[in-house]
Parts: sequence; structure tokens; C-alpha cells
Amino acid sequence: MSTAIDEKRELEKKTEEAADVALGAIVNEETVEGLRVDAWGTDIIKAIVSAEDDPTEPVLTFRFWFLATILGTFSGSLGQLYTFKPQTVPVSSLMLAVFAYVAGMALSKVLPTGFFNPGKFTKKELALIVIAAATAGNGVASTYIIGAKDLFFNQKFSYVDGIILVLTTQFIGYGAVGIFRSVLVYPKRVFFPTALAGVSLYETLFSKTVNDNAFKLFWAACGGLFVWTFLPQYLAPTLIGVSVFCLANQNSPLFTQLFGGVNNNEGLGIGSISFDWNNIGDAGMTYPWVTQVNQMLGMVGCVVVIPILYYNNVWNAKTFPFMAQGLYTVDGKKYNQTKILTATNSLDEAAYAKYGQPYYSTSWAFNTMMQNMSVTAGIVHVALWHGADIVAAVKHVFAKKAENAPIEENAVGEVDESYRLNSVHPEVPQWWYLTMMALAFSLGFYICVKEDILPWWAYILTITMAFCFIIISGLLAGITGFSPPFKTFIQLIGGFLVPGKPIANMYFTTFGANTIAEAIAMTVDLKIGQYMKVPPRAVFVAQLYGGFVGALIHYVINQIVLETKHDILLDPNGDNNWSGQNIIGFNTKAITFGTLAPKILVAGGTYEWLSYAFILGAFLPIPFWLAHRFAPKVGFNMVNTAILSWYFCIFTVGVNSGWWSRNILGFVFQYYLRKYKPEWFNKYNYILAAGLNAGTQLAVFVMSFALQGAGGVTIDPPFWALNPNPASGVFSDYCTRKKPTF
Repeated sequence: MSTAIDEKRELEKKTEEAADVALGAIVNEETVEGLRVDAWGTDIIKAIVSAEDDPTEPVLTFRFWFLATILGTFSGSLGQLYTFKPQTVPVSSLMLAVFAYVAGMALSKVLPTGFFNPGKFTKKELALIVIAAATAGNGVASTYIIGAKDLFFNQKFSYVDGIILVLTTQFIGYGAVGIFRSVLVYPKRVFFPTALAGVSLYETLFSKTVNDNAFKLFWAACGGLFVWTFLPQYLAPTLIGVSVFCLANQNSPLFTQLFGGVNNNEGLGIGSISFDWNNIGDAGMTYPWVTQVNQMLGMVGCVVVIPILYYNNVWNAKTFPFMAQGLYTVDGKKYNQTKILTATNSLDEAAYAKYGQPYYSTSWAFNTMMQNMSVTAGIVHVALWHGADIVAAVKHVFAKKAENAPIEENAVGEVDESYRLNSVHPEVPQWWYLTMMALAFSLGFYICVKEDILPWWAYILTITMAFCFIIISGLLAGITGFSPPFKTFIQLIGGFLVPGKPIANMYFTTFGANTIAEAIAMTVDLKIGQYMKVPPRAVFVAQLYGGFVGALIHYVINQIVLETKHDILLDPNGDNNWSGQNIIGFNTKAITFGTLAPKILVAGGTYEWLSYAFILGAFLPIPFWLAHRFAPKVGFNMVNTAILSWYFCIFTVGVNSGWWSRNILGFVFQYYLRKYKPEWFNKYNYILAAGLNAGTQLAVFVMSFALQGAGGVTIDPPFWALNPNPASGVFSDYCTRKKPTF
């Protein structure tokens, strides 16, 4: 008992010391009203994150374990369902926060005081529950391997091996995140704009001086969007994207290509206005204005370049669909990949010579090229602008004398005030992360050896590459909200190192790219934990638990959808509710990169420019970096060529009717309101985004299981003006389904 009292007194003492250095972080009306946030968005933290903290509050309570299990199951189910949706979006942590808040407050009132109910429900508990549930909901790319082997190779995983594969890809990258916390989590400038809506919600729900208007705004937005979403997502899909051009001309394939966008791979969606928040998303409200300007410039380039490529017949564009992720023969028919593979799924050279090479649609080839360019542009961008900080942080990691000693200010730049406050809690020892990483690495090694698919040296190499890219991707995500798509780059490297083996390429890609993606997702949660002053060791436990629950659920839901929606998933267009685009695209690149990279992607090959793009991308950031050094006041430092490159191909896949609405929101919220109405922006912007996201995703979950077949029953809505019958020859936005003729 005396030990516990001493520990509490020590915590109280540390809290008083930490408070002395956190005066600038306190949220109050004066801060909110007087703060003007710049275009980078970093200073918004001062208006959102509170410095109030009680380090003695319990967090790993019964309520945590109970709600984390239930919401983790829910989140994992929804996350995997979105893998098979026409518009793939992440599970909203804001929706999870709403559920957790309501349930947590209820449990604090009905459960008996004691073990089951230690007292009032706190924002730390809420944040920790959401961290666990959000980790469970993160997309698990290893299910793409399971899906591709099922749909295209007629191979099925055993339950045990499937679970091991999913668990492995969940946790390998987390070890690297722990090692590089000092550069990815602690610094002030790495503020992760995508996390701010959730942080704002937590602070609003538990603030002692809660802004009643903000509270009402959240619940109004949540309830309103829950009801509204049933219209565009079920009863009136025309609202997903209203195109005045297609309404005016319902017989032109050209109009479909340029202005259509409500169905997967329909068109570029130029000028289409969406009334579906599931399609629009909150990026226009949360991404910094600098990031959005780069994105908009890339979008303009995309809608100009794609039609030029197609109608100038680049890469024989007119032979293939305007937009598609599959493989085609030279005359535009569906490519049967089994004809060029042996019984062991390796390349059969004789059969390949007879059947011929596969071809991409030109839009998909361009997509791949620009993704490749974005990767090397991102690497060079980070090296030029943040290289010195990375080197300093790495040196600090290896030079640290005490395991849990606070980092020095000059080691990583200006540290976050929330880090100072949270330093009253013991940090997670490095050996915890290293142990977890070693266990996950060993399980992955077991899968590779057992399946005899990926050579051991290739497995080690892809993991090593992923660790290097985690720093680059994490910094870009933390500063801009955007991170480069490393998957294609890793897939291409795997194709050259292990040629002729598409399934080996799938493993190489997943162990590399998914490790990066999961690491970044967990980095965001570590930052949220820091903002909320949650003990770091509790965050570690929550992420481990959420990842374990999520792996089980993702695998189960994946199997259910593969069995019940098999034919729809193989259709390049899918329907309004289901799409196999992610697995189709994954398989397509596994064949072309994993099997045929040395044949079609090298100099003289059909798609040689997809490889040259890596070289071009490396040079893109240099002129702007040099220009900024000579003219620092012009704004060349705001140009991010990694974002520009990626958004040059953003309309080449998926549902494209929401981007223009998002751009309008970006101008209104992140430019006009941030700049000219800072008081309103600081108080309401992120809480409004939270409510819109929460209501929308709750509705999507209910519809998926109750109406759209995920629960085993499909109830089709009636056809009417805002839900035209496909047999009439038009998509939901009244763009014609006719194919162009040349």
C-alpha cells in the first residue's frame, strides 16, 4: 500500500513539473479566439489539445477490455468489408469514439463500483479503447494474397496459416515505429493532420468547459448523416455523383469517360458533384491547405493527361477499356494468366511465347508510372528537407544513455508539448518492441519456408526495405497527411529479384508494403496517445490487443465475402455495393511485375517508362529545393512533388465523383474559414468532421449487413429516377454504359 501511495505522490510531483513547461498548450477561449493557423496547419494543436491531465487515472480497466473487444470486432468486420467496396475508405475512428463514449458513460453508471467500475469514464479510457478498435479495423493487405489465390489460382489457405499470415503482417512494422519514436512521434511538426478530428472530439466530449454548441453540432451532424447516407448508398445512388453533363447527354461514351464517376472504373468524374459523404470524406476539412493545393494541381494534370493518352492511342489505349485494372491480350480480350503458368505457378516460357504478353489499360499503366514517380520523389523530398533531422534522431536512438530518459530538444527539433506532459509516465522499453518484432518476423519466416514460396533472403530484404521507408512515409504523413504509395516500388523490386513467380511477388510485396502501412497507422495512434496523455505502455498493450482481435476478424469476414460474392468480385466494374478492384489490381501487378518484369518493364519493353519513372521522380524535388534556397520567400518549399505525382493519376481507378466536392470543402474550410474565420474554424471544424464521419460509417455498416448481403440477405431497392435500372443502359448518374467505337 505504501508503495502505491509513493508512486502516486511521485506522479503528482512529475505532473507539477511538466505543467511548468506546458503553459502554451492550454486550451481556453483566449487561445482559440486569438489563434490564426497557417497553411501548414501545425499550430492548430494549440487550439485543440488540452494540457489538463491527471496521471493517476486508470486506463486498462474492465471497461477498456470489454469495449475494446466488442468495438474491435465491429471495426475489423467493417474494415474488411470496405476492402470489397467500390470506394475503399478506412474505418472511421470517430464513429468508434461515439460508440465507445456512449457505452463507456453507460457502464460507469450501471456497473458496481470496484474492479468493474473504477469511477468516472475518462477521455484517456476513450482514446485507448478507440486506439485498440482502430488498430483492429486497419486494412490487412495480407488478405489480398488470400483473395488473389482463391479467385485467380483456385488455392485456399488453411485457417491456421491464414491467421498467422495476417498476424505477421500486422506487427512486424510496429517494432520499427517503436525504435524511431523520437523522429516520428515526439516532434511538434510531425502533428498528423488526419488525427486531429479525433483529438478534437475527445477534448470536446470531456472538457470541463465544454462548448455546448460544439457538442450539439457533433450529434446533429452524426444523426443527420446517419439518416441521409441511406439515400446515396442505397435508395438513390444518383446522389453519389450528379453529373449535369451526363444528364444532358445520356448516349455519349465520351461523356461517360470524362464526366461519369459513380461506378468503379466508370470515368474521370469531371465536374461531378457528390452528395455522399462516404464518397467525399473529411480530407477537405482536415488536410492542411498546402497539401490540398498540391493535390488539386495534380488532379488538374490528371484530367488533362488521361484523355490525351487515350485518344492518342498511347500503349494501344483504344484497344483496351478506358479504365480497368485487369490484364488483356493484344486484341483486348481478358488475359487468361493460367495459360502462361506451370502447375507450381511459375512462368512457363514456351506457353508464354505462344500465348503472348499481357497488357494494361493505358490509364492503369499511367497510374503505375506516376505511383513509381511519387515514391522516389517522396524519398528525395524527405532527404532534402528533413535529412539532417533524421540523422540526428537516429544518432540519438543509439546514443541514449538511459532506457527511458526524455529526449533532448536539439536531438529532434522542437518536441511536442504533449510529449513533455506525458513524460511523467514510463516509456515503453525498446526491448518490448524488438521482442514483438522478432516474434512477428519469425512467424513470417515460418510462412515463407512452409509454403516454399518466397526465398528467405528475399523475405529479409523486403522487411529491411520497409524499415527504411517507414521513416520517409511517416514523416510525410505526419507533416502533410500524405504518404507515398510504396507498394508498386516494392512489387517491382520483387519482380526483378524473384522473376517468374507471381505468388512469391505477392508475399514480397505484402511483407514490405503492408509493414509500412501498418507502421504508419500505429504511429498515428501513438501520436494520439501522446496528445491524450495516455501512458505509453498502455498504448502498446492496446495496439497489440487490437491487432490480434482484428487479425481474426479480418480473416473470417474475408472468407465469407470470397465465398458469397465470388462472381461479382471478378467483374472489373462490380456493382454499386461490391467490387473486387483491390484484389484484381493486386493480382494484375503480381503477374506483370512478379512474373514478367524482366521482359516488359526493362529498356525496350512495352512498359519501360514504368521503370524509368523511378529515375524521373528522384529529380523532381531538386529544382524546387534549390529555388527555395535562392528565393525563400516565394513559397517553393510548399511544392511537394510526391503528392503532385500521385494525384496526377488519382482518377484512374475507383469511384471518382467525390473529388470536386472535396475540393470545394477544402477551399471553404481549410482556406476561407481557417484564414478569415479562425475562431469558428478552431472551435468547430474538426468536431464537425468527426460527426459527419461517424454518422456516415455507422449507416454503411448497418446497410452492409442488413440490406446489401454481408449478413447473408440482399434486399434490392426499387428502381426510380434516382436509382435507374442498369438494363436501361445507363449508370446511376445517367452516363451511358455503351463502349466507344473507333
